[in-house]
Amino acid sequence: MVNALREIRQLRQSVAGADDSTVLRLARMLDALPVRGEVDALLEPVRPRLAALGITRPLRLARLLFLPLDGAVVPARAWARGTPTLPRSAIPVLAAILLADPEGAAVALAAEGHSLADREVVAALGARVWHLAARVLPDAVPPDWNRTGLTAADYAPILALCRPAWQAGPVIWDAVALADQGPPEQLAERALRAVAAAGPMPLAATLATLARRASAPGALAVVAAGVSPSLRGPAVQLLETILKAPPPEFGQLDPRRAADLALATARRLDDLEACPLLAGDRQAAVRTYRRAADEACRAAFAEAAQAELAGPAARLAAAPEVTEAEVAAMEQGARRLRALESAGRRIGGAAAYDRAIRDMVAQLRGLGQSGGGPGGLTRIDVLRSIEILAGSDAAEALLQGG
Repeated sequence: MVNALREIRQLRQSVAGADDSTVLRLARMLDALPVRGEVDALLEPVRPRLAALGITRPLRLARLLFLPLDGAVVPARAWARGTPTLPRSAIPVLAAILLADPEGAAVALAAEGHSLADREVVAALGARVWHLAARVLPDAVPPDWNRTGLTAADYAPILALCRPAWQAGPVIWDAVALADQGPPEQLAERALRAVAAAGPMPLAATLATLARRASAPGALAVVAAGVSPSLRGPAVQLLETILKAPPPEFGQLDPRRAADLALATARRLDDLEACPLLAGDRQAAVRTYRRAADEACRAAFAEAAQAELAGPAARLAAAPEVTEAEVAAMEQGARRLRALESAGRRIGGAAAYDRAIRDMVAQLRGLGQSGGGPGGLTRIDVLRSIEILAGSDAAEALLQGG
């Protein structure tokens, strides 16, 4: 066991620096396992990337069961007693109890072939399994609890954290499902009030779950502070945690997904700037985060410019024969770059993007003016990519030989 855990730790370090395709392949391999156990730890370093990568996660009973507590789940090694968090090691043990119940087994069977993207299915099956969990999970410590690495005394407070969230599961899911729209303040307030009577711990766990996917965490924090004075501190702490996190890993994503992430980041920053709970030094932290995100996005754009357009254009310019498919691929690269550049400007650095585009256009114009063989890259081929990237004026300058 010691050797196995050591190997998992080594693999986890390798996964942290893996490219997108490797991360996606690993996630799909683990999702295909009926029981993941310790190997689930391999995903810990890249969990923040999974959503940005757009991977569709299969709808397993354990994942469905803990959706109302999604933001409160932490690695076992990071869990601390007396906090509104749930150690990930408890999930398989609690889910196994439900799988042994006929209704839980029926839900697991009905979930096969579906994913978290199937929101109506999640809502319907979730309502069943959340109600079941709140009703049948025992007050006594389960026999397999030792598999969690926790003490018997940890079971009762963990169950006390989970039960209110399960009882309010459908209401919480209504807000989580629309987190990309804020979530809407009315749904967020309803979800928080649904667990308020259970005390500050379930309330803080629900807030963390909503905040994990919220596109407007600042507005959510204001709603939370209005629901309960006990949430003002945790709400501000959640916002501070967001601002202390490293900037998004734009460079780890393909340009289209990086553009989507940049737009989401820009909206989130605008929301945080408008949040009245973030005043004084906290607004300075927002500006610092914006600068870091801007630098990360511009670095990703520079790398993408070489990989998506400059490199392919140079190779085609040197080739004696160029196909329509190769030219079309170059144009698609220009479109991906344009999407990333437009999104990046929402974060900041407009002048830097202007310079980068000018440099790229100058490089492409040089290739377009150099001319090629009869079957090689033509000036018109280059012109189309320039027009996509920089607009018709830049393309016209090439057409006129300027």
